[in-house]
Amino acid sequence: MSNDLLNNAAQLRQQVGDNLHDNIMEAIYADAAHIRDSVVTSTEHQPRLKFDQRLDQLLTSRRWGFLVMGLLFMMVFWITIAGANIPSAFLGDLLTVRVYEGLHDLATTLHAPSWLSGLLIDGVYLATAWVIAVMLPPMAIFFPLFTLLEDFGYLPRVAFNLDRLFNKAGAHGKQSLSMMMGFGCNAAGVVATRIIDSPRERLIAIITNNFSICNGRWPTLILMSTIFVASTAPVGIASFVAAMSVVTVAVLGILTALIVSGFLSRTWLKGEASVYSLELPPYRPPQIWRTLYTSIIDRTLIVLWRAVVMAAPAGAVIWLVSNVDSSGTSIAEHMV
Repeated sequence: MSNDLLNNAAQLRQQVGDNLHDNIMEAIYADAAHIRDSVVTSTEHQPRLKFDQRLDQLLTSRRWGFLVMGLLFMMVFWITIAGANIPSAFLGDLLTVRVYEGLHDLATTLHAPSWLSGLLIDGVYLATAWVIAVMLPPMAIFFPLFTLLEDFGYLPRVAFNLDRLFNKAGAHGKQSLSMMMGFGCNAAGVVATRIIDSPRERLIAIITNNFSICNGRWPTLILMSTIFVASTAPVGIASFVAAMSVVTVAVLGILTALIVSGFLSRTWLKGEASVYSLELPPYRPPQIWRTLYTSIIDRTLIVLWRAVVMAAPAGAVIWLVSNVDSSGTSIAEHMV
């Protein structure tokens, strides 16, 4: 008897296919629309689509959604890289030339020992100054732009576009939401995986969240693309090439998360992907001043402070191994 029930269940399951949940949800919304039309009288024969509905038709389109997503992120990275050149050059000249020379003049006036001025100025200060000059302008541009997209309500649309891909990879669709939060902060993305009910799918989301580039890694990635990629391209398109390289790395991170999710769901963490309904929030006009405060104070300065905390002792260590002699040879030469 039990075998007959299982066979009948398997046959019925093959008949309904994989889109049963979607069909049920479409039927529910269709019934709701029918009830609305039967009780609500409209003065227009053909009601116009609202602005957000028209925008969703473009941003969540199967054909254009990924293209628009790539173009938007590429534009954000291009503005960040191209706009950071002048402020970085200004800060570099100010901190590593003028202030640097002023500190050396002050040390000479105070008759400070050469080893002390070298350690503090050439080591600690110079490393910190270079970090500030190189990392502050890109972060001050990128984080407000990224926060504007977040406040506008675009990131849930990105998660909606990625939902189908994660479902095909055997992962939960809500993993796309936790991954989008991971692009802001991996810790927040891992915490967000608690919205996934299945322990198996939650573990997959936690493992793969690290492939999202968090806000602490964006400035480093932009900096590396500017130094190593843009320098190899012609001057006219250097910023565009650097922006394309950053977008490529972000896309590779998403693809890697999909591949690893598919691998885990078919090997050690086998199971069927759960289904769920994703309701998109309405678009909201960004609050400019709150966005600037949040992105500059809560993100830019905090990330910059972490970089400075690492750069200061690193600069001291580099100066020491380069200037402390052992048997007439510096420690750095011994290490080589």
